[in-house]
Amino acid sequence: MQVLDQAHASPTVDQIAFERFDGMTAAVVEAWRELHAGYNNHESVYSSPAFFAALSRTEPASGLVIATRRCLATGQILGIAPLRMREQLIDPHGIAGRILRRHMRVWGLSGSEPLVSNPQKSDDSITRMLCALGDAPGEFDALELQSVDVDSGLWRAVFSPEVQRRFRVYLPNGVRSCHQSPLPDSQEAYLAQFPRKKRYNLSRQIRQIGENLGGTATVVPITEVNQIDTLFSAVKTIGNDGGSLLARSEYEALATQGLLLNFVVQAGGTPIAVILGIPSGSVYRIHRVLYAQSLAPYSPGTSTLHMLNEWMIANSGFRLVDFGFGEPGRTYSSSNRLVERARIYLVRQTLRNRVSFTAHRALVRIEGRLRSLLDRTQTACKDWLSGRATAPLDSQA
Repeated sequence: MQVLDQAHASPTVDQIAFERFDGMTAAVVEAWRELHAGYNNHESVYSSPAFFAALSRTEPASGLVIATRRCLATGQILGIAPLRMREQLIDPHGIAGRILRRHMRVWGLSGSEPLVSNPQKSDDSITRMLCALGDAPGEFDALELQSVDVDSGLWRAVFSPEVQRRFRVYLPNGVRSCHQSPLPDSQEAYLAQFPRKKRYNLSRQIRQIGENLGGTATVVPITEVNQIDTLFSAVKTIGNDGGSLLARSEYEALATQGLLLNFVVQAGGTPIAVILGIPSGSVYRIHRVLYAQSLAPYSPGTSTLHMLNEWMIANSGFRLVDFGFGEPGRTYSSSNRLVERARIYLVRQTLRNRVSFTAHRALVRIEGRLRSLLDRTQTACKDWLSGRATAPLDSQA
């Protein structure tokens, strides 16, 4: 075992050590598995030993580090935090981030939270581990927590006085709503959530897709290495440029760990849609839904998600479909629920970071005000044109 660095989380009680994933002993990996077994949510797959084993096939070993918290008296492992080095913009998807162009070295806390024993009652343990992660090896600007539920134990730990003394807490995109679709125990219970007209329209759309393509629409899971060509071919057929896909080697690595689960929806041998995601315990985490634009009159996005939910109820142990950040094409208000989450940076207290994040916040505010002004201007123009169109001819003279 190669220990990169050590930090005391609580000098008289425990100690944090950082070690590369490729140097971990079998005993540490087993303790990791036992801690991970207590987690089951939309992010937990990313903190699993299996996911890191997949990463180790495609990413540099120096960028995969595990923090372990041990009891000084007994040597027992009390917590584990898998870390993944990334270089990225402050906000790669927002206009403000693209204008600022500030690149950072970030330790991503894979799974967004440290793994601790009895996670429902351990805010203090999470707080201590987050503080100790400020001593992670190498030069870096921030820790990234990709997806944190508002008002969770992790959320409370992030905003604790201890963590805020160590880091600047920054939410580059603020708090956002995320959609989830709970999966009932049976097809009957699932369909009962929708009004009769909605059930009829879904059935009609799926039937019309099949009639248009000469075969019944079916869901095909992609789980094995020898199916990856089918996935790439389907994406190409439906007219997508493949920008949403991982590299072939990454899919192969996921497959070897039992973590590959994408879907191709097809009819008459022709792909209709592709669903990209990953299994995370009893949650299926959707990353993207791609569909053939030529089938737009039949609402292929809505039909695809409906067929996916039915397939999962009939063929898997999943209890929830999670859409992550963003709005699905159809909200499925009858069956969806909303949860509030945020992407969080725990920023190290340096002058360069203070300047960069203050500038980013200012740009975000300016962007928001400009968008608001544009929306009001567009609304005013529409109202004026509507009034002109409905006014009597003699009043327009």
